[in-house]
Amino acid sequence: MYSGWKRGRPTCDWVQRTNQFLDFAFSNQSVVQEGTIKCPCAVCRNYFRHKRGKVELHLCQNGFKSNYKTWTAHGERRFQQPGIEGFGETDRMDEGFGETDRMDDMLADLAAAAPSLGNEEPTEYAQAFYRMIDSAEQLVHDKTTHSTLSATARLVSIKSQHNLSISCYDDIVALIHELLPADSNLPKDFYHSKKMLKGLGMPYEKIHVCYNNCTLYYKDNKHKEKCDFCDTPRYVDGSNKAPRKVLRYMPITDRLQRLYAHEATVKMMRWHKESRRSMSGRMDHPHDGEAWQQFDVDFPEFALEARNVRLGIATDGLTPYGPMAASYSCWPVFVFPYNLPPGVAMRPEYIFLSLVIPGPEHPGKNFSVFMQPLVDELQTLKDGVETWDASMKERFTMKAAYLWSIHDFPALGMFAGWSTHGLLACHRCLGDTKAF
Repeated sequence: MYSGWKRGRPTCDWVQRTNQFLDFAFSNQSVVQEGTIKCPCAVCRNYFRHKRGKVELHLCQNGFKSNYKTWTAHGERRFQQPGIEGFGETDRMDEGFGETDRMDDMLADLAAAAPSLGNEEPTEYAQAFYRMIDSAEQLVHDKTTHSTLSATARLVSIKSQHNLSISCYDDIVALIHELLPADSNLPKDFYHSKKMLKGLGMPYEKIHVCYNNCTLYYKDNKHKEKCDFCDTPRYVDGSNKAPRKVLRYMPITDRLQRLYAHEATVKMMRWHKESRRSMSGRMDHPHDGEAWQQFDVDFPEFALEARNVRLGIATDGLTPYGPMAASYSCWPVFVFPYNLPPGVAMRPEYIFLSLVIPGPEHPGKNFSVFMQPLVDELQTLKDGVETWDASMKERFTMKAAYLWSIHDFPALGMFAGWSTHGLLACHRCLGDTKAF
């Protein structure tokens, strides 16, 4: 596939073996739709479907997409790691983890996510998600391989990375429209771009904070302009009302619900109860631990539903501007579902950034002040939210429970309010700690 080119042209051996690949793909009825298959060339990247003649032409012009050594989109099955059905280490390599940009692969997954509907209607958020998926099949215009969704997502990503203003974004898009055909499908401005991407379900909130970390201007305190504890003004001196400190909060409910809008992901979320194979004498998943099993005993109603989510939280400080820059430390808080199989649970795409706690110094004993929005959301998830299950074509009440945290010792001191230095530094030995 990759060594059969000489001097920029495919060899006869490469052509022969590529025809064997196409014979294999087109003989597999599970991947053929109306005489087309996903084109594995380096441009289409299994995203667009074409008939055999066009696939042959693309492969001869562009070659195969990188790292496509297991033909998962054309009927070949992945290697399965013993004990973990369908989620082996080979999957990670075949899926191309470690690449810098996998936007097209993500959109290909999205395009296959919309299920055939049963008797029940999807929830409103799921319908918005599937409407967005439909735009993944719509090209910007006939002479490009970019879909409306992929082009819009890249433009919005560029705006975020380079901190462009909305007016700058609109001017750039207006120029692009002048270069495109009149019947192109690209959104005309930032408002319509955001409207298209709304189905991703990734809202965020900016919550003002007291400069001394005493309180959040949140809920009942939302309209106050001075801290009740230290009398520090909420805004910087001046009439522009610029806040002194801002907490970034990204709710996790929509992202958890989105895991159930894709049939393949739903099966992974139920894996811990339905598909897991026991391995005697080994703990290969938190499900095997005493804490998980005791939780099931204490909350049998929660444990009865395999789709309920067990969550973990991790946090630590980082210096975003580098160690040699000005001293500044912010604290991201991550949330991740433990329902997923061992080979999947800690992949970056399943770790959700929930809070970005601002600096310039660590939050110290006031860490719990910044956790208030996340705690309120977890209280809501404890009672459950209506969610669409794409595999069973039904609505169900998804609940979530926070089980574990992952920290180093200094972060543990702030997160749990436990002093990790001094006479009682060890939270296991307590008063028996021999500290000097």
